[in-house]
Amino acid sequence: MKIEIVKSDNPNWIVNAQFADILKYNGINSPEDLWNLSGESVKKFLKERGTERAFLKTPDGGQIETYIKRYLPLPFKEYYKSFISLKPIFKFGAIHEWQAIVNFHSKNIPTMQPIAAGILKDGKNINITLGITDYKRASDLFASGISKNQKLQLIKKIAKLAGKMHSEQFAHQDFYLVHLFVTNKESLVLPIDLQRLLMGKQFSKRWQIKDLAQLLYSAKDYISNPEILLFWKIYTSLTDPKLFDDKKFIKKIQAKAARIKNRSDRKKKRKND
Repeated sequence: MKIEIVKSDNPNWIVNAQFADILKYNGINSPEDLWNLSGESVKKFLKERGTERAFLKTPDGGQIETYIKRYLPLPFKEYYKSFISLKPIFKFGAIHEWQAIVNFHSKNIPTMQPIAAGILKDGKNINITLGITDYKRASDLFASGISKNQKLQLIKKIAKLAGKMHSEQFAHQDFYLVHLFVTNKESLVLPIDLQRLLMGKQFSKRWQIKDLAQLLYSAKDYISNPEILLFWKIYTSLTDPKLFDDKKFIKKIQAKAARIKNRSDRKKKRKND
């Protein structure tokens, strides 16, 4: 599905035509207006990034739930680290996530609905998306003890999502079950938090392995070996059938998942000490 963008004289202000009237109705006509919109803090893992929930009024007297992500300019230390390590720096942010969401929709991969995004004069950047309602996280569904048939159906859907995503050269980089929302009505699996998505030429087997390892790590307590095999059969049929018997590739995924577990265990230990 193609997202129609409103034509604007401000190249730093991007608006989804579907929500243009609602934004104007709420007095949001620029990145600055959006930045100054007050909401309820949801999470703030880094000083450079925070997320808020806000409700916008609609012309018909209703309201919509939205989520706003604010990003400060990339700290100098990140450029310095890139320079001394000779590694390229990936400039993730609100505009990058907007582009990621739009690209997902263009490839018919369900995800969040983008509303608007913008860059302020001081380098701050911001985006706003429509809230996803009536859903459960895939992690919660697996943990809740769903029926065998429901579990198999969910595994198949996640395998198809991962296969489609990677076949289109998208790497999520935070591909844990907690970031997969499953709608109660349509049973669609929606990946969220696309701010670190790698696309096109940025995609490589390294990131493919990372995604699969993150997924394996977050699902390891809920799925059996036959269910992993089911996932792998569907996934490889959509990406590269040769991978199905590629033991070297499989071992790399398992090794990466083990490193994620070790890192997670160390963090838990430090927190408890």
